[in-house]
Amino acid sequence: MNRKNFLRKKIDASGTKALSDSELLEFLLLHSGEEANTAELLLSELGSIRNIADASPELLMKIYGLDIGTASLLKMIPAICHEKSASRRSELLINSTDKAKIYFRNVFAGFSSEHFSAAALSNSLWISDCYINSSGAVSELNTRCRDIVRFIVKSQKNSIIIAHNHPDSTAEPSQSDITATEKIINALRPLGIKLLDHIIIGTDASVSLREVLPQISFDSIPEYKFSHQPNYYK
Repeated sequence: MNRKNFLRKKIDASGTKALSDSELLEFLLLHSGEEANTAELLLSELGSIRNIADASPELLMKIYGLDIGTASLLKMIPAICHEKSASRRSELLINSTDKAKIYFRNVFAGFSSEHFSAAALSNSLWISDCYINSSGAVSELNTRCRDIVRFIVKSQKNSIIIAHNHPDSTAEPSQSDITATEKIINALRPLGIKLLDHIIIGTDASVSLREVLPQISFDSIPEYKFSHQPNYYK
């Protein structure tokens, strides 16, 4: 039995979770006509599938000898992950901090750079629309507020949860995250826009600033609840 058929039988029997990262990448590359040891070489040199997907096609072709088709296919991995999670995100009820964390972890799936997102909510806290920006710097305050206002007006809702990811660090909020959140609240409140929470997705965990930072003056509606007893940062 050749290697491709061996890996296919493992998937058929137990699903993709039965394969290691090396085997998953190998299975993909074998279908592109690459050698069986190419996956092991890429992982040993670049460290992870995410790093391989982030590498430029030029580097993959010049250093590792991949053809343009295979290099382009590898670049599609983050997009495929994102689109897969996006298909699960429409018409979701976000009525707790835990649900918000899960939702935005899916939003940022496949992204290896910092992104910013906002979700518009109905009065009963069903998500009606989601906005994503490839610049995750919450501190870009003027641009961020304009983007949020434009998005929320278009969605015709007046409640919102914002989020950004820390793709290479913990989810603990920085002082700039806290300051920017307060300023965004103060900019949106006169317009009748309620900011219910700010979620940070890190490599280690997901954090609701509403849960951990009581000093931030988030808008409140009874339907949006804490999932756990708040564990406040000092």
